[in-house]
This record gives sequence, structure tokens and C-alpha cells, in this order.
Amino acid sequence: MSRRVRVGFVGGHDRVEREIVSLGAWLGVEVEVHNGRTGGNGKERLVALVQRADVVVIVTGTNSHNAVHIAKRAAAKSGTRIQILKACGVDTARLLLTQIARSAAA
Repeated sequence: MSRRVRVGFVGGHDRVEREIVSLGAWLGVEVEVHNGRTGGNGKERLVALVQRADVVVIVTGTNSHNAVHIAKRAAAKSGTRIQILKACGVDTARLLLTQIARSAAA
């Protein structure tokens, strides 16, 4: 049995986090969300999320420049695929996660 694909979302709106995680579980995709805040241990948590993920979705419209830069740099170092979006609501996340689940199953 192969392991589930892991998708990390960086940024976006906190209010859709639960829906994105539930949707991922329904599709057989493990979803982890980071709010994009890099203060305190936020930077370390962001880098760890990127390193664990197969794909990282970076939402630039709601992220600080620093969080985007950290996520991109961590992805380059770990070989994690990135998808950059200006905004990501539930509908966009649903479409993206469905595409990722289908390509993982193929």
C-alpha cells in the first residue's frame, strides 16, 4: 500500500482550514495548513511543513513576503513541488486537491 500524498497550504484564510483538511481526508490526501506567520517558532514550523509535503500551495495574497520566501527556499532545498496562487478559497482548494489526488492515483 502506498502512502497518502501530503499537501501543505501556506497562507490563506484561517476560516477555511478545517474545510480544506476535511476535503483532503475525503479525497485520500493528507493536508496540513500553516497560517504564514513566521514569528516565534512559525518559521521552523513552516520549514518542517514544506519538508514533509509532496506539494506545497503558497497563497501569496494573504502571506507576508517573508513567509513566501521561506516556503520557496525550503521547497527548493527539499525538492518539494510548489504551486503558487494569489488567492485560495474552498472552491480553488477543492479543484486543486482533486487534481492532486487523481494524479497520485494514476
